[in-house]
Amino acid sequence: MKYLCYLLISCSIIFSSDLRLWIDNNSALIDKKSYKLEFKYLVTKKKKDIDRNSLNTTEFYSINTDSSIIRLDSRLTLSYKDYSEVIDLSSKQKFIQALDIEFNDFKSKLVSIFTDKNFKIIKISKNKYILSLNDYYINMNITYDKSNSYISDLFFYQAPYWIYIQDLAITPLDSIPYNYTDWDNYEVFDLR
Repeated sequence: MKYLCYLLISCSIIFSSDLRLWIDNNSALIDKKSYKLEFKYLVTKKKKDIDRNSLNTTEFYSINTDSSIIRLDSRLTLSYKDYSEVIDLSSKQKFIQALDIEFNDFKSKLVSIFTDKNFKIIKISKNKYILSLNDYYINMNITYDKSNSYISDLFFYQAPYWIYIQDLAITPLDSIPYNYTDWDNYEVFDLR
């Protein structure tokens, strides 16, 4: 088994994967720290509970190094350098809170796929890959289009959750479709 792993790693280093080329081609957008991601997703604790017909839609806007906006259904999360605001559009409430360190670490690890050239990609089969950086490993199933910044399917396990992403598109950020003054009259809860 040990020799099989060595052979697999050696072959994937010698024969560069198409995924590495795709990542390199899309790194310019991520490096600018100003981009938009749109995708459908599902997070579940059991792999058997993944239902592609019950996906949620989200948008992620990276504005600069320290600021981003995530829209999950009727909630916006505005992340700043040292705090975040969660805006619930349906209840008209705004929650100010400390940053979610675990989520920021996870987001940083995923972004590092594009920004850290030491990230290793091992192709297992047609759409199965192992991505590794130092002590962080992700076993992923990825279906993507080599010619553009679109991923049709992405599936991986980040303990304790199975994460399924569909129709992910990376595009340059041209504008943000939100007006901050819309939230001036919302009820505010400062939880810091």
